[in-house]
Amino acid sequence: MNSIRQDYIQAIYRLSKDKGYTNNKSISDYFSISRPSVSEMIKKLVEDGLVIQDKNKIYLSDLGDRAAKEVLSKHRIWEFFLANVLGLDGEVIHDQSDLLEHVTSDEMFLALNKFLDYPKKSPKGKRIYTNENK
Repeated sequence: MNSIRQDYIQAIYRLSKDKGYTNNKSISDYFSISRPSVSEMIKKLVEDGLVIQDKNKIYLSDLGDRAAKEVLSKHRIWEFFLANVLGLDGEVIHDQSDLLEHVTSDEMFLALNKFLDYPKKSPKGKRIYTNENK
């Protein structure tokens, strides 16, 4: 899955937290892009089986939810590494993690997790979903 699709499913995951769904306008506002651009990507995500669209409501499918949690876990494991191993802080952690989450292979993710002893939370206290049952 490319980084744009990953960003979209993360955004839908975050925006759906309260109501269980989001909409085109919220996603458009989140990315500061046009609603037609959002509609075009949502159509692709529906075709990929990652998103369900019911009238104005946009949900993640089970596959999309798992994919979003995997990308968020990669982001948060990098935050943990950058903060606790390299001693970085602030926006540097978030910005670098945002880049690294998209280029981290499953093999690298597993090795990094093992090296860090499978942390359950990011430095901000956010869940690392893939490590909850370890």
